[in-house]
Amino acid sequence: MNGSAVTASAPRQLAVRAFGKLNLALELLGPRPDGFTEIATVFQTIDLFDTIVLRTDPGSPGALTLETAGPEPCAPADNLAWRAARGWLERAGDPFGVALRLTKELPAGAGLGGGSADAAAVLWALDRVAPVPLGAGALADLAAGLGADVPYLLEGGLALGTGRGDRIEPLDDLPPQAIVVAWPGFGLSTAAVYRRARAGLTATGDASKMRRFLSRLKPSENAIPAPFNDLYPAAAELAPAVQRLAGRLSALGGRGGMTGSGSAVFGLFPDGPAAAEAARRLQDEEPGAWVRAARTLPRRELAARRLVEDPEGRITAP
Repeated sequence: MNGSAVTASAPRQLAVRAFGKLNLALELLGPRPDGFTEIATVFQTIDLFDTIVLRTDPGSPGALTLETAGPEPCAPADNLAWRAARGWLERAGDPFGVALRLTKELPAGAGLGGGSADAAAVLWALDRVAPVPLGAGALADLAAGLGADVPYLLEGGLALGTGRGDRIEPLDDLPPQAIVVAWPGFGLSTAAVYRRARAGLTATGDASKMRRFLSRLKPSENAIPAPFNDLYPAAAELAPAVQRLAGRLSALGGRGGMTGSGSAVFGLFPDGPAAAEAARRLQDEEPGAWVRAARTLPRRELAARRLVEDPEGRITAP
């Protein structure tokens, strides 16, 4: 659309949650001509999140600032939330300035989609405060240019990702499932994990494991099949702590797996109390790890849960 049509007559402020994700299943299918790897994966949003407060300033069109609180802040131009806002402003014709305040909870380099979740939340929030939104098509286009996980995290819920994980097919929601997520305290290089995992890949496969997983994914039975991740052996070789945490979650009663290319692992538990107890025990055993009990987050809950009451009680979007 013509961005010059987007105008703002008064400052707006909005606080939003940027929910992370798990890869419940991830199958490597083979190398791609572009140098990446063809995959099939099942995404699921989870109730762990970063928080972003976004304020517009109609008096400073195109201005953009970022304040980050939490672990491992990076330069604004390297931050996906900042890049998402810059892309949206340029697409909309710089109708106002934007100030972002990002509070990080999701660790970087964990496979939880933290940076991508931040970018998706910023795109969603900017379209909500703009008097004339860019619209879903433009947001999807901007998301695709920011990273493979960003298009999925705009929509969330349960979904199948193919290609590089950027071709998204929504799946029927399952009821919320109690989980424990554990991160050893350091990230893994996605490129290094894929490079090691790709050593045995010679051709594009037929996603047979994924077909079996999807055939067992039945919302009517309220069940998630046993998770799997073809990147796990490579990640465990590079970081034995990944295997140790996954083993402990299994011993504590979780049906587990690894998310993305690591280094976070997770376990599915029968209920919230069981997950909370497992998280407590694992944190006691691994004081240097980041351990959280949470639950999966169906797509139908996302819109309402994304919005946070304005923490400063001042200017909010309608």
